[in-house]
Amino acid sequence: MTIGFIGTGEITKAVVTGMSTVDGEKPTILVSPRNEEIAAGLADRFENVEIAASNQDVIDGAETVCLALRPGDAEEIVKTLKFGPSHHVISFMPTFSQARLAKIVAPATRITLVTPLPAVAFHGGPTPVFPPDEDAIAMFDPLGTVVAAETDDEYQAMCVATASLAGAFAYYETIADWLQAKNLPADKARAFSGAVFYALAATARNAPEMSFSELTRESATRGGTNEQVLKHLKDNNVYTAFSKALDGIWDRFENAKPSSD
Repeated sequence: MTIGFIGTGEITKAVVTGMSTVDGEKPTILVSPRNEEIAAGLADRFENVEIAASNQDVIDGAETVCLALRPGDAEEIVKTLKFGPSHHVISFMPTFSQARLAKIVAPATRITLVTPLPAVAFHGGPTPVFPPDEDAIAMFDPLGTVVAAETDDEYQAMCVATASLAGAFAYYETIADWLQAKNLPADKARAFSGAVFYALAATARNAPEMSFSELTRESATRGGTNEQVLKHLKDNNVYTAFSKALDGIWDRFENAKPSSD
């Protein structure tokens, strides 16, 4: 199978890296020349990656075409391209619904929405997929954790949740900064805070039968230090503010949908 990528930014770089470093047979990958530096870097690094002469050459040479364009530019670029009825179009653009894409990739009708995160480069990223297309799931399953959405709202909610990444890193940045303020060297503060982050993620991953509420209760020993910090954050409405921030992203996505969708 040949997989084509139109748009050669950081997410394409991560996905192509992940696909090219899995065990076993690698897919043939065609990347557009839009970002020469990233395209050349991928082609130099991986034998299964080739640079196409143009976006149309990507489509002509691939059965599956991944669209990884900036939403503001995507429609005008895609409208100039000619797809075939047998193409499987996979979109990385969360504000583009299937209905909106169907109008600009016709006569292609098989359209799957996915939102891969940068961690797919090292096979550690979650990827929401809608609808639950078996081939798309098989493509991204080796790159981390695929979560198939059954409805558009399920998919959009997971896309909204990806907006939490920077806030999560800032949480651990706060820990590292606090440690440095207590005279721990910066490299040790970074290493310790990062290890705490990893330990929490590993704990949750290795206990899928436990809800996050249960993990929270288990960590917050009555009268202990974790309970004290948790209470302080709740008393100051930190989690309420976080939930409202996600509501704001949901509204942003809703407002980005054309009225004709």
